[in-house]
Amino acid sequence: MKTILLLIGLASSASAQWSTSTLSQARDRLAATSVGNEALFGGGFLGSGTYSDVVDIYDRASRSWTTASLSHPRGELAAASAGGIAVFAGGRDAFGPRNEVDLYDAATGTWSTATLSAPRTWLVGAAAGSKIVFAGGNAPTNDASDRVDIYDVATGVWSTAALSVARSRLAATSVGDRIYFGGGGTAMLSPFDAVDIYDTALGTWTTDSLSQARHGLAATNVGDLAFFAGGRSVGTRYDRVDIHDAGTGTWTTATLSLSRAGLVATSVGHRALFAGGTASPADRVDIFDAVQGTWTQSALSAPRERLAATTVGDASLFAGGRGGGSYSDVVDLFEPELGTRYCSPANDNSSGVPGKISADGSPFVADNDLTLLAADLPAGEFGYFLVGANQGAFQPPGSQGILCLACGFQGCGGIGRFNQSGLIVQGPSGSITADLSALPTSPPVAAQAGDTWNFQLWYRDQGSSNFTDAVSISFQ
Repeated sequence: MKTILLLIGLASSASAQWSTSTLSQARDRLAATSVGNEALFGGGFLGSGTYSDVVDIYDRASRSWTTASLSHPRGELAAASAGGIAVFAGGRDAFGPRNEVDLYDAATGTWSTATLSAPRTWLVGAAAGSKIVFAGGNAPTNDASDRVDIYDVATGVWSTAALSVARSRLAATSVGDRIYFGGGGTAMLSPFDAVDIYDTALGTWTTDSLSQARHGLAATNVGDLAFFAGGRSVGTRYDRVDIHDAGTGTWTTATLSLSRAGLVATSVGHRALFAGGTASPADRVDIFDAVQGTWTQSALSAPRERLAATTVGDASLFAGGRGGGSYSDVVDLFEPELGTRYCSPANDNSSGVPGKISADGSPFVADNDLTLLAADLPAGEFGYFLVGANQGAFQPPGSQGILCLACGFQGCGGIGRFNQSGLIVQGPSGSITADLSALPTSPPVAAQAGDTWNFQLWYRDQGSSNFTDAVSISFQ
C-alpha cells in the first residue's frame, strides 16, 4: 500500500513525499535500526501484558516486507548497527528486564544470540566505527543502571564500561568516532543533564552537559551536528533542542514547534527529523535542514507516541507506536528531495540571490517518477532544464552563470535540454515532469538502473543568462 501525501511547510527550494505502509503487528515500545538495504523493526508491547518477538524487515531495494523473530518476546529494547550487523539488546517482558541480545548478519541473512552483562530495560543503543554500544536502562531491582555493554563487530568481543551517572530513558547518537549519551533519569524519573561521550577510536570517555535536565528525549545527527530534542521532567514537557557541533566543540540551542517527550528522531541526507511523542499524543514532525539552516514542520499520518524510527538509503521510516488508546501498525515513510547538490551555491542572479534546483520523486527507474523544480529565478524570465551524464564547470561567453554539465565524449550532444512544448519554465519558479524513458540527449536515451544523471536549469537574466546550481541523481 502506498498513499502519497505532500510534505507541508518546506522551503520553496526543497520538496519531499510521505507514503504509508503497515507492520505485521500493531505495537509500541519497539526498536529500529538499519543495515545495508534493510530497515528492521523488532519487538514491542502488544498490550494486556504481552510482548512481541516479531522483526519486520523492509528491503529498500525491492520495497518489500518480510518478517523474522527475536529469540525472546520483549519490548522497551534497544537496537543499533555497524559493520553489516544489526543488534537488538535488552528490553523487558511481563516478568521484568531481559539480557537477551539478537544479532542479524545482513550479508548472510542469519541470526545469532548473545547476552548483555546485566538485564535491563529502557536502555539505549548507538554505534560508531566498529563498536555497537548499549548504555543505561533500568535493572531488575527497578534501579537505574550505569552499565555500558560494548560489542566490537570487527573482533566479535564484548566489553563493559560505566556511565558517569546511572540513568534510563536517555538518548544516544554518534558523530564520527564518538557516541554521545545524553539526558535520562532515575527509576523515579528525576531527570539528568549529563552527556557521556565515548570515543570509539581512542577508547576514552569524557563528559559534558545539556542545557536542560530531561528524560524521554530523542537524538540524531547530521554531519558534525548532534541533536538532543524534547524530553520531560516531572510534570513538564520541553521543546528544547540542544545541538552540539563536534567540529568546534560548541553547543547551541533551538526549539521544537511543540513541547513533547517520547518522540523519535532520525536523519536522512542533510535533514534531521523529530516525530511524534507525548502531547496527547502528537503527529508533529519537526525537520531541520542543515544546508538551509531552517526548521519546518510536517505531520505523521496518525498521532502516536513510543514509536520507532530509522533511515535506510534515501528514506526515513517511522513505525508503530500508540495513539488514541490503540496500538498502531502504521509505517510513515519520508522520502526527501532526490540527489546530491553540487556547484552550489550558483552565482547570484538579478533578483539578488542564486537560483536553486531540486528533484522530487522516486530513485527507481521503473517508476519513471521524476520532477525537476527550480526556485529563486528572476520574475518573468524563461528557462529550461538541462540533463547530462557528466559534470563540469564552464562559464559560457556572455553568461553570468556556470554550466555544471560537461559535453562528454559525444560532443555537446552529450547535454540535453527539456525544451519541448510545456517544458519551458517561467520565473520566479517552475517545474517539469521528466520522462526517464527518453532523456533528451542526442540521440535520446533511457535512464537505466545504476546510471547517474545530472540536472541543471539555464534561464534568461536581464538580457544575459544564468544557471542554477545542479543536482546529481543515481538511479536504482
